Amino acid sequence: MLKKAFLISAAATLVFSGCGSDNSTSASGSKVLSCSANATSDDTFIMEVVTENSTLTTTTTIAGNLANIEYDVSYAPDVPVAYVQQECEANKQEAQEKNAQIVCGDHSINIKEVAPANISFEDALKSAVNSCRQMIH
Repeated sequence: MLKKAFLISAAATLVFSGCGSDNSTSASGSKVLSCSANATSDDTFIMEVVTENSTLTTTTTIAGNLANIEYDVSYAPDVPVAYVQQECEANKQEAQEKNAQIVCGDHSINIKEVAPANISFEDALKSAVNSCRQMIH
């Protein structure tokens, strides 16, 4: 899992290990306002976590034993650009270690990675749904 900006999406990585998450706050301490995980096709689901300061959309496509994962974080306009850039820099080193691609804007971070998927699509989606339930309770 990529650092800081993605602590909010602990469930996205936990999906592939079959674990849940009881985190109810993001990396910046913002309360999780909503979380959803829905299939968009037979091999792709989208998980969206909304906090007071950001929205994280994680799109996961499972193809065989690989998961193509795209993390897209959009920060609220009142979040300082310097904070977003700091989060971006914190993620760049780990992105290199994981052979992931990262693109940062003034109020956004986008990361694409390919990771092992040691879980079926159905189980991954079920785990994401369960993780959402835990994050909002």
